[in-house]
Amino acid sequence: MNTKYLAIALVVIIIVAGALGYLAYNGTFSTSSKATPTPSPAPTTSPTPTESPTGKPTASPTAKPTATPTASPVPTASPTPTQTPTPVTLTVFVASSLVNAVSNMTAAFDKQYNCNIVVNSGSSSTLEAQIVAGSPCDVFMSADTKWTNALNSSNLVYNNYDTNFTTNKLVVIIAQGNPKNITSLADLASTATGANKIHIVIAQTSVPVGSYTNQTLTKITNTWGNPSDTTDYVTNGSYVNYYTNFQNNVINTLSTDEQVVGAVNLNVGVADAGIVFYSDEVYANMIGQTVQFLPIPNSVNTIGTYGICIPSETTQSTVAQDFYNYWLSSQGQALLTEFGFGS
Repeated sequence: MNTKYLAIALVVIIIVAGALGYLAYNGTFSTSSKATPTPSPAPTTSPTPTESPTGKPTASPTAKPTATPTASPVPTASPTPTQTPTPVTLTVFVASSLVNAVSNMTAAFDKQYNCNIVVNSGSSSTLEAQIVAGSPCDVFMSADTKWTNALNSSNLVYNNYDTNFTTNKLVVIIAQGNPKNITSLADLASTATGANKIHIVIAQTSVPVGSYTNQTLTKITNTWGNPSDTTDYVTNGSYVNYYTNFQNNVINTLSTDEQVVGAVNLNVGVADAGIVFYSDEVYANMIGQTVQFLPIPNSVNTIGTYGICIPSETTQSTVAQDFYNYWLSSQGQALLTEFGFGS
C-alpha cells in the first residue's frame, strides 16, 4: 500500500519537474519581457510534375492533300455579246393603191425578220418595165395579174412564186364640198358647158385602175345605155352615149391611182370627180378625210385581181418568201380586208 502511493508520488514529481524544465527554455514564461516571434517557415514550392512519357515523342505530320488544291478563282471576262446581224434590205415594188396597207405592216415585219423594207411605188405597168430592165427587186405587188403573169411568161419569176392574192373594185371620188352637186353616175356624163361643166380626172388605160375604169365605162354604155338591152337599159336615156359624154368631161389622165386621189382631194376647183379604187375610200375614212365617194354598182363595176411574185433576180430569196407568204396568210388577208381589199 505504501509502496503504491510512493510510486504515484514519484510519477507526479517527474511530471512537475519536466514541466518546469520546458517553461524554463521556452519563451512563454521566460525572464524576457518581449517574446521573440517565431518566423513563419517559407512555403515549399511544389515541383512541376513530369509527364510520364508514352514513348518517343513524334511531331504531328502535315497531312498530304488527297486532291489537287483548288486554285484561287480568276475573274472570268464577260463574254462578248453576240451582235445582231445587220438587217438585210428587201426591195419591194408596190402598186400605188397598196402603199397604205404595206406601210402598215413594214415596221413589224422588219423587226421579226431583221430586214429593212424599201418600197418603190408606182403604176404596175411601170414597175414591171423596171424589173424587165434589170432594176433590183425582191417582191413585186401588182394591181393587175397581167403584169406578174408577164414576168412569169418571160421566165423572170423565182421558182414559180407568182399568185393572185387580193381584189379591188372602183368608186367615184368627189371633191370636198361637192361643188357640182354630183349625186349619180349619170352626172359624170353631163353635157353641161361653161361654169356647170363637170371636170373629171382618171388614170391612163395603161395602168390597172385606168384599165378597170375603161372597162366600167364600157359596161355602163352597153347595158344601162343600150336600148336593145331590155333588162338593164335605163329608160330615161341618161346613159345613152355614156362613154363618149364621160370622156368629154375628162380634163386629165394620170399615171397612178394615187395621183387621181390627190388631184380630186387636194385640188378643189380643178377636178370635181375621178374614178379610183374602193380601198381609197376606206383609207380616207380611216384618217378622217372629208372627201366624198359615190359607189358603183357591182353589175357594172370591174373587179381587179392583184398579183404578187418574186422576181428571178432577187438577192434575198429567203426573206422575200417570208414577205410573199405573209400576204397569203390569214394575218395578211385580214390586213388587206381592213384596208378595203377583197370586197
